[in-house]
Amino acid sequence: MIASSRKYGSHVRNLTLQRNATLYLVGLLLSFVGLATLFASATPPLEASDELWHVGMVYQLATTGELPIQVPGRETLWEQEGSQPPLYYALAAAIVRAIGLPDDFEAARQPNPHAQAGQPHIVGSKNLVLHPTPPETARVVSVGRWLGIALGLITVSAVYSTARVVASQRVALLAAAITAWNPMFLFITASVNNDNLVIALNSVIIWLLVLLNRDGFTVRRALLIGVLVALASLSKLSGLVLVPVIVIVALVVAIRRRDLRGLFILGGGMAASWLLIAAWWYVRNLQLYGELFGTATMAAVAGARVGAFTVGTALAEFEGFRIAYWGWFGAVNIVTHPAFYIVMDAVTGLALVGLIVSAWQRRDRRWTIALLGGIVVLGMGAVIAWTAQTYASQGRLLFPYVAAISTLLALGLWTLVRRAAVIVPALLVMVALAVPLLTIAPAYTPPRPLAGLPASAIPVYARYGDVELVGYETADQRYAPGESIPITVYWRVIQPSARDLSLWLHAISGEAVIGKVDSYPGGGTLRTSTWEPGLYADRYAIPIPTVDAAGGALRIQVGWWDYPTGTLITPQDATGSTLSSVMLDAGAFGVAAPALTLDGMTPVDDVTFGGVIALRGTRQESDHLLLLWEAIGAPDGDYTVFVQVLDEAGQLVASGDGAPDLPTRHWRSGEGFITRHPLLPPGADQRVIVGWYRPDDFMRLPLNRAEFSDNAYRLGV
Repeated sequence: MIASSRKYGSHVRNLTLQRNATLYLVGLLLSFVGLATLFASATPPLEASDELWHVGMVYQLATTGELPIQVPGRETLWEQEGSQPPLYYALAAAIVRAIGLPDDFEAARQPNPHAQAGQPHIVGSKNLVLHPTPPETARVVSVGRWLGIALGLITVSAVYSTARVVASQRVALLAAAITAWNPMFLFITASVNNDNLVIALNSVIIWLLVLLNRDGFTVRRALLIGVLVALASLSKLSGLVLVPVIVIVALVVAIRRRDLRGLFILGGGMAASWLLIAAWWYVRNLQLYGELFGTATMAAVAGARVGAFTVGTALAEFEGFRIAYWGWFGAVNIVTHPAFYIVMDAVTGLALVGLIVSAWQRRDRRWTIALLGGIVVLGMGAVIAWTAQTYASQGRLLFPYVAAISTLLALGLWTLVRRAAVIVPALLVMVALAVPLLTIAPAYTPPRPLAGLPASAIPVYARYGDVELVGYETADQRYAPGESIPITVYWRVIQPSARDLSLWLHAISGEAVIGKVDSYPGGGTLRTSTWEPGLYADRYAIPIPTVDAAGGALRIQVGWWDYPTGTLITPQDATGSTLSSVMLDAGAFGVAAPALTLDGMTPVDDVTFGGVIALRGTRQESDHLLLLWEAIGAPDGDYTVFVQVLDEAGQLVASGDGAPDLPTRHWRSGEGFITRHPLLPPGADQRVIVGWYRPDDFMRLPLNRAEFSDNAYRLGV
């Protein structure tokens, strides 16, 4: 009686656990749909990774019913995606035909000529195309994205089922949550992308594979695996990566269970399914391109890699690879806070340690961990092989193996930290909520009109046709190569222009352009032919690459032009007079000053001005005097060197005043600078005095030597 009661209690507890797990899974799936919808709404149509060309491929099949023939160097609606297996596009095209073909697709594809694809650290111009998107195309993209979300539900469910076979319900829920709340998975799922179909199919195959490994062959399972592999290989080439793993697992199961019949059924089912469903596309590749997979043609269309792909190349591109597994959005040009990727690196490391511990503690799990690990290794090998042909170092290309990856991550974390592992999905869901609202949407949101010019702005005026520059803001600081110059320009729009004009900002030091930005206003989000009258704040960051330019005062040159024709828009002042150019002060540019050297100079000791600048050496050239200075403090403003030649009576004979190339307010203690002054050698009865003064009021920096008057040091004493 007691034993029966215990058995009944255990059964009730199991039912309760299963019911709770089911409720948790349903809640997880609903949260996935909500988050994916948020990502879809934050990303404008055609702006997700390669979505422009995936939609183009769908449009091609929907309108013609024919697969394109790829020709490298020819611009098409589908670009490299025309080399992909066609199942996803055929499915999406059938849906598009059912809801009605868009008549405005060509209008929706107007390119942003200044788009910065693949450049996450450049401010603005994230959009590949001009917006707003025409309504019919927007509807088609929306339907395609809902298809991706539906396929994502299959993927998350398959991840849960895979992990449930391998471990406990808690581990299964953890694996599903890591998948469903991964910001990058949400982003790709909520886009038009053939990855979504192969991810779903491969995830189901991996689930069936671990069932096969645990329970052995069944006719139904064998035939289902065969059909799914054929469908996956007709969706994307990553559908073929699982074939070697299936073969190995099938052989192990056949030997372990002495079931050759099951092995033959699986092998025959896979071969027959592939021949009936997918083989025709591979034969087509052989006929058209002379290659089975079409990858060389695809790489040629996408842009073949220049130079050899080495281990060093792979390591150099690994940063982008790891980032793109967790969150690299837009046209590979939007990332979130760097700390997120560092935390996920740590999570991955902990999971790997946990897997080692799990394999050590549970011998019965070693083969399963090796099986799932083998899938990941083969997947990485396939991605590396593709990356060796073209520039495609993106971790999201591992999503077709996410059922294995998430299961291993969850198992490792649970083994090592147990219930504390819930911190990981908690972090992921918070980031997944924040990224669409705080990272993606702002990149595509045009600035709103302002009520007035902020008090922090520096007023300035120049008119360019239908728009006026009325102010700007920038940091008054010293910049170096590798940094960016933040600047906000304020435009007052008089009326929309007849054409879409482009803005250019050039950072100039001396006579050299050391950095530039070309953009439609609003960082690519405002079109001058459609924007409304009002005052707009337009924010940019001008990158400074490694340039061979002398340090000096930094100015930003502002201009407008018509991109298609190259015609410049002439600026005018408030009176209507033509301006030769418009320059805005923006601090200074300068590399670290070289160490002081007195080579060829006459040393000078104990001569300082204002306690911040020391004279260290002099040299007279044929018609110039060179003075070597050292910053021993931080000058409080910009000062100019005065150099005067006086006769015996103290009368001025000649002068050679000049400011240093790098304004003194940007000097840093310990740096050395040379100023050059046009000055002939003084006569025998003449003396040369030097010092510093402030040009706005001619106040001189005090000299530390009391024996000299007027804060002027006499050379040669």
